[in-house]
Amino acid sequence: MKYFGRAFWALLFCLAVQAPCWSQQSPPPTSPIQKLIAVDRLLEEKEYDDALRGYQELLASDPNNAQILNRIGNTYQALHRFHDAKRYYDRALKADPQFAAAVNNIGCLYYNDRRYGTAARQYRRAIKMDSSIASFHSNLGYAYLGEKKYKEMMQEFSSAVTLDPAIFDQHNRSGAVMLERSVEDRGAFYFYVAKTYGQLGDTERCLDYLKKARDEHFKDILLVKTDPAFAPVRPNPAVKEFMDALPPLLKPNPSSAE
Repeated sequence: MKYFGRAFWALLFCLAVQAPCWSQQSPPPTSPIQKLIAVDRLLEEKEYDDALRGYQELLASDPNNAQILNRIGNTYQALHRFHDAKRYYDRALKADPQFAAAVNNIGCLYYNDRRYGTAARQYRRAIKMDSSIASFHSNLGYAYLGEKKYKEMMQEFSSAVTLDPAIFDQHNRSGAVMLERSVEDRGAFYFYVAKTYGQLGDTERCLDYLKKARDEHFKDILLVKTDPAFAPVRPNPAVKEFMDALPPLLKPNPSSAE
């Protein structure tokens, strides 16, 4: 079924661009938006070569379309062709200087290169353009985590989950906005995400990420018993059971308490 799905969307785009019609009863999608959706699905299915061809077809008829330029950048980034990705993000911003998604995506390029401070500047710039996008805030939080700026990281993670409670449950990297999912210290990351959900009273997600932090052997996991951020969820029986089963604290890490 997986391969059938990919073939279907590739066929859908080809028919939408090239064929005059499927049938009199079922015409193909011919509007620019319909064509864009068809090619986006190819990107989602990781059919990158077909997606590139599709986006280039669309770009030929609208060379200054910032959304299409940005999506071509996304496709090149998925292919790890970062220089080409940056070139198209820059073109998107030239076409529309306020296109915040492209600024965010440039930040992701710097983040992937572990240039966390430079990435953070791009993410802050994107947020200044549009503060309502949860992934801009979560990405900035990732950059702060890379810089070990835990207080600032928590602020951005909190902003992200306030805008979209499921932001950390998402794994799709296709579309207009790139989402970061790579971290050097996964245990710390999971713990801080749990802390973010804990202070918002989201017990289910908090506990899920606490378990992930434990499984990554995060050495300060016992802070769940004392950190004020977890106060809203500690009375929950499932959280109590989790805390009771934790091993003794061996060595504290003061940085994680910030």
